[in-house]
Amino acid sequence: KNLIGNLIHNSCLLKDTETKTRVEGKEIPSNLKKSSFFFNHSNLLQMIKAVDYKRGSSISGHRGYFLKGPGVILNVSLIRYGLDFLSKKRFISLQPPFFMDSDLLKNCSQLEDFKEQLYSLGEGKEKYMIATSEQPISAFHSNEKLTKKNLPLRYSGFSTCFRKEGGNLGKDLAGIFRVHQFEKIEQFILSDPEKMKSWNLFEELLKNTQEFYSSLNIPYICIDIPSGSINNSPSRKVDLLGWFPSTNSYKELVSCSNCTDFQSEKMDTRLFPIPKNQDRKFVHMLNSTLCATTRVICCILENNQTPLGIKIPEIIRSYVGVSFFPFLKTSKHQSV
Repeated sequence: KNLIGNLIHNSCLLKDTETKTRVEGKEIPSNLKKSSFFFNHSNLLQMIKAVDYKRGSSISGHRGYFLKGPGVILNVSLIRYGLDFLSKKRFISLQPPFFMDSDLLKNCSQLEDFKEQLYSLGEGKEKYMIATSEQPISAFHSNEKLTKKNLPLRYSGFSTCFRKEGGNLGKDLAGIFRVHQFEKIEQFILSDPEKMKSWNLFEELLKNTQEFYSSLNIPYICIDIPSGSINNSPSRKVDLLGWFPSTNSYKELVSCSNCTDFQSEKMDTRLFPIPKNQDRKFVHMLNSTLCATTRVICCILENNQTPLGIKIPEIIRSYVGVSFFPFLKTSKHQSV
């Protein structure tokens, strides 16, 4: 049963390749195109003394790190800004458990995830650390009937996430862009399955992410993921990629998915009352990243670097408490 994926939405390209279609985006400012050299996020974190890679890896191994000073401040500022941002859009904040029973986790994860992504606790009844708050929130209403008049239910999940990154060996080795432990704000919606309502909410989730990254002045593109690159749960998936000037490229910051009733059927989350001529009907479940903090920190640093330090995006200055982080350590690539 877990090997059979969801029905693909008719707007998706039916391709097995990694070819992606641009949907829309926010243009790259001219000042981020003109310079012949940009420091990468890994160096910038060290230059403002926001991270300690050496001690982190010596304690926890590969991809280990300590956030410190400005790194901690940026991390908690993005968490609070993300929660406030969604609260204003009628999302209810949830901080879920950090581990799940394997039986429930199988209902919202693919089999290969247990090998490549999920950490097992290995105690008695098998439990796993969560890779995203989407997983426990998808089970939040398991074995329940949700009244039609109370839908949609909007949740903002805040959690630490734990990932092996087994399928990404050799990718993004520098810095804190791809790590085993990080914080993330997730959007999650349970929707009435009828009359295209969940697809309107899918556009709402996507609009929220675009508004969030526009508020941080991060250039981005949104791409429609083709059928051959979508995992089992989503019917349609759109990724938002942020601009990284040091590599002259876009990198993934957000995945936005409508899983329709694929997860809710496994979780037995039903619609009530039951529509006529049907014995049961399952709600639709949608999810989208809002902010994986370590990745967004990397993107903010690269897009806001100056010769003397890092300008803080105006929208989060009240959370950070300052408007500028000066360089305190010289990069080996930096002229003095």
